[in-house]
Amino acid sequence: MATFVQTNVGLYWGGYSLASTFNAIGLNLTNSLQDDTVYGDTFQSNAAGLSSVSLEGEGYWDSTNDSILESSISVDAAETVVTVTPVDQAAGSPSLSTALTTSEYSPVANGTVGEMMGYRVTGEGRGSKLVHGEIVVVPATYTSSSESATNASIGAVSATQSIYSTLHVTAASGTLNVIVESAPSNWSSESTRITHTAFTSIGAEQKSAAGAITDAYWRVNYTVSGGGSFDFIVSLAVF
Repeated sequence: MATFVQTNVGLYWGGYSLASTFNAIGLNLTNSLQDDTVYGDTFQSNAAGLSSVSLEGEGYWDSTNDSILESSISVDAAETVVTVTPVDQAAGSPSLSTALTTSEYSPVANGTVGEMMGYRVTGEGRGSKLVHGEIVVVPATYTSSSESATNASIGAVSATQSIYSTLHVTAASGTLNVIVESAPSNWSSESTRITHTAFTSIGAEQKSAAGAITDAYWRVNYTVSGGGSFDFIVSLAVF
């Protein structure tokens, strides 16, 4: 993909889409290098240590997002499934997903008279990977059952990899069931690889299935029941 100017970055924070108030997002992958320099070395040497992922973002304060972010930093708050879509939210566009614990939330990050009031938030991974995938079900309002129209181009899953499915439900009425299927070719002899928890309210979930899976065709099937309506997005990744 060619370089691009950031104009439509998406940020899905659990069961919420926060991009409309964010204007700066950073995802960081780090490794705690360990010094293993010994006698005879002429340059300092390091061994790869533990890896970690973190997020930092800034935006403009509003009351809705304030309550969302404040509740995520409480002592008993669970990890939050987070997805950043760096280009746009079109089918096939890249997605970056992980699970974070909110480490800092500053509801008043600046207080200059006459300027927009900003906020800042940071999150740290708690043993979760950052998975690079692609959007398979685009964010929209769905009122009937269907399947993703385009085969995800993620290919086979090796014995050392897993297939990840990240689901964000941002509006809910009724019951939503989402499954991930694969097939060897042309959607014959398909197999269910991941079954998400049934959703009746907003929220998010990331699930995975270990390889090896030789199928190269992937899709998402979803069922909306109870006369319901759901806004959601699904991304798939092999990692």
